[in-house]
Amino acid sequence: MKKNTRSSKKKEEKSRVGSKKVQKKASKTQGSIKKTKKKSSAANNTKSQMSNKTSNTSIEHTKQETSVMNNNTVGSNKGKGSKKGKWAGEEAAKIWTRGLETANLTAEYEEIRKIVTPFDQSKIWQANATRNRPYPDYRCLDGNRIVVHLGKSDYINASRVTVPNFDRTALLVQMPLVDQIDCVENFWRMVFNEQCSQVHLIAQPKEIEGGGFTKLFSQEANGYFYANDFFVNTRKADKNGEEKMDTYVIELLPQGCSNSVICTVYVHAYWKAQGGPEKFYAPIKAATAMAKTDVDKSAIAIVSFRGSGRNSSLLTTAVVVSQFLKGITPNIKDIVRTIREQRPMAVDSRTQYNSIYLASCWLVKAKSSGQNEEMKNGLKKFREKFEGASQMSQITK
Repeated sequence: MKKNTRSSKKKEEKSRVGSKKVQKKASKTQGSIKKTKKKSSAANNTKSQMSNKTSNTSIEHTKQETSVMNNNTVGSNKGKGSKKGKWAGEEAAKIWTRGLETANLTAEYEEIRKIVTPFDQSKIWQANATRNRPYPDYRCLDGNRIVVHLGKSDYINASRVTVPNFDRTALLVQMPLVDQIDCVENFWRMVFNEQCSQVHLIAQPKEIEGGGFTKLFSQEANGYFYANDFFVNTRKADKNGEEKMDTYVIELLPQGCSNSVICTVYVHAYWKAQGGPEKFYAPIKAATAMAKTDVDKSAIAIVSFRGSGRNSSLLTTAVVVSQFLKGITPNIKDIVRTIREQRPMAVDSRTQYNSIYLASCWLVKAKSSGQNEEMKNGLKKFREKFEGASQMSQITK
């Protein structure tokens, strides 16, 4: 009986050990299955994230552009008790301000006004007279005109302009004839083809025939229209009556394309033809957004009614901001000369030319933290001398 009891105990112990081994194997198997599931889940999540990143690239790109407009402008240092850090353009601004004492704006602009390119360099512009606005001096040159692909015509009154020490390509464009749907289509095709992240429209609504900008794009969020087969969808509308600069996020999609382009459209309604802006905050804000290239260096389209005056003035201001940020002392006369050689009639009045200088003074005063008495007096004297020649509704302090 004792022997049988001992043997039965041994059998029970063996069976217990065996069952424990089986349980350990089972738990290991379940653990490996869980790990495999986690890996596959992580892989799927990664794929999903990659897919989302790809599909949301253009939207995120637009958010970053809007962030630049909102956060990196002249007003970003405002606030009670806040201390200004040293501006990157501080030293260049001091040198530039000292030069204001001897600046002769009348003589400078007369020199610029004499820059005229021969009409035989604008043969394609002449051949497309029905697609241009009736201003015979506001033309594009054959050598740097924008060629529109896949439209009914390859023509638009637009020029590709490059300026030293400015990291973007600028398209200077005449406002398309909004009553001609083919012209509207070509305008948006140009923005799509050139992958423009920003479009600046400088005109007062009353200047534009038959409803103003409503024939160019919908003014309401989630509104859309078709320019022939070209889809123009307004995703977001931010209307700012105080600044007279409305902002729209617009999606562009040609027929047969699966990938759309998202751009931010800024409507500058504070600026009269052949004049200067009513106030400087809005154009400096826009110029700063153009000058900032840490987000991207994509092309920008700057559009005015005639196509060379106000848009080239805004571009010049953006170049001034960009050069200050690089520590370069800007030469406004040379910048305007460079643009005018590529786009006839650029900066088309002395009032505009004066306003570029005054906007630059406004920028220096707003951004510079190390102004000595000499610098303050230099800016003040210059503003007092030339502000009467501008069209500002509010004189700067």
